Amino acid sequence: MSKKNELIQAVEAAGLYVYPKSVDEAEGTVAAIVRKGIDKCLAVAGDKACCFTGEEAGGVKYCPLSTENAKALMALFPYTKPVSHRGHPFTIGLGDRLGLATPGHVRAIAGYGAFPILAQQSIRELNLTSRTFADVIAAAAFGVFQEGYKDGYGADGDHLKTKPEITYALESGCTMITLDCSEHIDIKAAALSPEAAEAAYAEVPEEVRKHYEETYLNKELPCIGKLDLPELRSIVLVFWKAIVHAEDCFRHIEATRTTDVDFELSIDETLTITSPAEHFVVVNELYAKGVKIDSVAPHFSGAFEKGVEYAGNLNDFARDFVVHQEIADHFGYKLSVHSGSDKFSVFSTVGRVTQGHVHVKTAGTNWLEAVAVVAEHDPDLYRRTHKFALEHRPEAEKYYHVTTKVDEIPNIDLESDAYLPEYLHLVASRQTLHITYGLLLAEPWFKEAFYKLLAEKEEEYYARLVSHIGKHLRFLTAEIKK
Repeated sequence: MSKKNELIQAVEAAGLYVYPKSVDEAEGTVAAIVRKGIDKCLAVAGDKACCFTGEEAGGVKYCPLSTENAKALMALFPYTKPVSHRGHPFTIGLGDRLGLATPGHVRAIAGYGAFPILAQQSIRELNLTSRTFADVIAAAAFGVFQEGYKDGYGADGDHLKTKPEITYALESGCTMITLDCSEHIDIKAAALSPEAAEAAYAEVPEEVRKHYEETYLNKELPCIGKLDLPELRSIVLVFWKAIVHAEDCFRHIEATRTTDVDFELSIDETLTITSPAEHFVVVNELYAKGVKIDSVAPHFSGAFEKGVEYAGNLNDFARDFVVHQEIADHFGYKLSVHSGSDKFSVFSTVGRVTQGHVHVKTAGTNWLEAVAVVAEHDPDLYRRTHKFALEHRPEAEKYYHVTTKVDEIPNIDLESDAYLPEYLHLVASRQTLHITYGLLLAEPWFKEAFYKLLAEKEEEYYARLVSHIGKHLRFLTAEIKK
């Protein structure tokens, strides 16, 4: 009898369920994800079982799904460890705020040629969910192992702003750093009057002004043509400090990393749309300094609010997106579309223009699909959750910009249980539930019942993710396949 079958028999004899795709063997050691009731653990037997922490019974060590055991798993089965996505044209960020979604995400990407970033979190998300980067990567590793997925995945330290945050992400195992330059972008400078802009520009160090004017002023530039002094002056005022910060952070990544790390530049966290000229100058400056960029996230035209459809003029978006893609092609990196969850109306344009050479980030919709399971199966819990979200939305708005209004949401006390799942399709209630995830997960009454229900309805939750993320992928790839 093979070692795999021996492990399966021993585990099943102990009354546990074995996830069949997870059973694997390496270095004289067999391991599998197993479950008893709603609780999961890792079953290990063989030469390397000593590397895992757990309790032994009947020749099998049963190990909690901890960060320490995840590290041992990644050492034994390297395919469970995140890697760089470099060389993969189509990548998708699938942030998992619950630590439960990876199996569903793995199933969702099948057949679409997308390389997944299964571990994707920002510092804000970590703080709101009381998790660490190590927790996020561990959940992805165990999920990958459960599904027997061996085609690779990445881990994104998302929207990091400082070198200490970058160090934390890299030391935790992140293979991608998304640098958020928003605190070094002078948004107000874009709105200055010509006289005020001229005065502010005069305060910029002379060597900086000289460099930009000699490099860009009245030159025929690729993709964008000529820049006159007022436009160049505005770009310098808004972005020159962000460019310095980005180079500094890239040097820090180079000095800190131990493996290949993907570097994404985020200039989308602003109130103003990124013009093609701004995009070009920022990246051209960094490339001239030897900064290697894998993807750039401009602030595209229209509204990319959390968890809901794109709002804006689709023709304007398409026109601007084409120019941004020309700039990305010129330098050789991918465009990155942030807050990509549910932006179905722009995905055909994104897929067609990029021809699948793009990075798209989603995050919160896996949480919303989990809440939909609650609405479907536990009406009382959903009603309490819904009312809590409405009451605490002002607090959540400190972290997320939204424009929907709570008075647009039907009074839940007037609706039947059968209607409750519809709240996940109404823009205002969907967005309210979307942004209050951290506050809800901090409530013991919610968290305990929520995780218990999701464990009981595990396959339904995965199926929802396959359907929902699959819809994203269908639209993104529709024009590529033609």
